[in-house]
Amino acid sequence: MTLQTISPLLVLTMLFVSACGGSQHVDGGGALEIQRPKEMGDLVPRERETVERLLDELIAPCPDQAVPLSTCLDEKRSCKACEPAARFVTERVKAGLGRAEATRAYEIRFGSKVTTVDVAGSPTKGSATAPVTLMVWSDFECPACRRIVPMVEHVAAEHADDVRLVHKFYPLPRHAHAEVAARAAYAAQKQGRYWEMEHALFENQDKLGDAAIGAIAEELGLDMGKLRADMQSEAATKTIERDKADADRAGLMGTPFIMINGREFDLGLFKPEPDLDAWVTMEIELARGR
Repeated sequence: MTLQTISPLLVLTMLFVSACGGSQHVDGGGALEIQRPKEMGDLVPRERETVERLLDELIAPCPDQAVPLSTCLDEKRSCKACEPAARFVTERVKAGLGRAEATRAYEIRFGSKVTTVDVAGSPTKGSATAPVTLMVWSDFECPACRRIVPMVEHVAAEHADDVRLVHKFYPLPRHAHAEVAARAAYAAQKQGRYWEMEHALFENQDKLGDAAIGAIAEELGLDMGKLRADMQSEAATKTIERDKADADRAGLMGTPFIMINGREFDLGLFKPEPDLDAWVTMEIELARGR
């Protein structure tokens, strides 16, 4: 049979079937509604193009859905994290991240790297069964820690029913009094006054030393003999070394170092305000299956 003997209707049918295009979604004869985050409505054309490309390139965060985010959205797949993930990508682009940076942020937030950290013996607030564990490593002489740690604690307090806050020690060698301050905080924890000691150490960051730390301990009403013994103990040494080793393994490049459910809150890509609260809120939503 030659082409001349084929009916015009059959020719059109053959041409339609042979065409390939990812944007052709047909269901029962009608195109599916394209699902996109409502936040995309605020994007300028350049930003929208970047987001659309990222949605086509980035793989959905659910392991059983190895498809691009755009497919997960358009086909309304069962992965509940797809819509939050698409919203996350949109917000990163709106925040000024380029395509490469947004991809990196997505990999950190939804990728496979999750670090398990031992929290036994660490200062904590909140339930051990909370859906979100917010962990921060700090140095008591680090100016950035002084600014950011209170923000971390505020976010944890705002979500007190759903967040467990964990503090970890990472005294930097270049800070002369960071080690003794960490030991003092450890010793204060042994007397149930860690958080009070932490706050006082940061408030007095510019004048830390043996005398100042001793004065803080006395003001807190601590048993000074027990404090000194605990500061000098092998247990204090092991705790600080463990905390530092855990952070190094997780990729710490400096303090403060923040992790949310085993994922790094990279301060080079995210801002404590408003990104920290947004990340924690999304994590709670995902845990609740929203």
